[in-house]
Amino acid sequence: MSAPYPWLATAWQRLLATRGRPAQALLLAGPHGVGKGALAQAWARALLCEAPLPDGAACGGCPACHWFDSGTHPDFRLLTLQEKTGKDGETRMATAIEVEQAREAVDFVQLSTYRAGLRVVLVSPADSLNLAAANALLKVLEEPPLNTVFVLVSDQARRLLPTIRSRCTRLDLGLPATEIAMQWLAGQQLEDAATLLALSGGAPLDALNWAGGAELEERRSVLEGLARPGQLDPVTLGERWKAVKPQTWHAVVYKWLGDLLAVKLQGSVQFNRDFSDVLTRLGVQADLGKLLALARMQANEGRILAHPLNRAVQLQAWLIRYRHLFD
Repeated sequence: MSAPYPWLATAWQRLLATRGRPAQALLLAGPHGVGKGALAQAWARALLCEAPLPDGAACGGCPACHWFDSGTHPDFRLLTLQEKTGKDGETRMATAIEVEQAREAVDFVQLSTYRAGLRVVLVSPADSLNLAAANALLKVLEEPPLNTVFVLVSDQARRLLPTIRSRCTRLDLGLPATEIAMQWLAGQQLEDAATLLALSGGAPLDALNWAGGAELEERRSVLEGLARPGQLDPVTLGERWKAVKPQTWHAVVYKWLGDLLAVKLQGSVQFNRDFSDVLTRLGVQADLGKLLALARMQANEGRILAHPLNRAVQLQAWLIRYRHLFD
């Protein structure tokens, strides 16, 4: 089996070379959208395979591979964000991996393996572990049971407890070369791949997600508003844009501010190349101190996207600050 994506070939070969003695705790770290989750799944499948290929990859045909593919392998557990039903009856994705999930995983690794082979626990995204869950997991990472492998996946490894990071063998996965990413995106028949790859910061899977979702139209609507700060009405736009997903809003405006900063500091537009002319003009006009302050505020907002504040009021306050960049 080859690597899940062509730019992961080297990392995949490094993992396969350790199949005989895998790290008991592996941390796959790197930016969002480069395929860390797919690599983690492939590695777990390879470790659990009962008839591996000569290079160590999963065979795809043994009972263990069939169970893994159907999500029923008895020696595999996935810790991830789960859907939760609120008091209003609405189902939402949880913002953290809870301590109960971690304790269930701890109980799981204390049992004997069903197939007399390895047991694998995949934690993704590991940086979503809340403090109690991280501490519960830390106990088994300090003294992992025999034949147990933990695989942690993280976009923001610095958010993990230092004690967890110190107990993991770390494999960093960077952004692929632009040529490799563009070649792969061309194979996906993606239109305007260069613009979308720039928008995603060079992450090809994010570029593909932008192309396949309604967020692309929302992005254009938001940026067309931000492109005319002198005509911007914070009250009207705050009400209109409150329907935009907080995650989409954060990604769009954070990269917009990043491009404004780049221009202000005599650099070039990196993310929103389809708005290069507007950004070049606005970047020169913006007040550097106010722009840095707003960018810092936006970075901090990324940590509290699910906070139950009045979204329209939040956006209106942000838009007022944005408009003042150009006073």
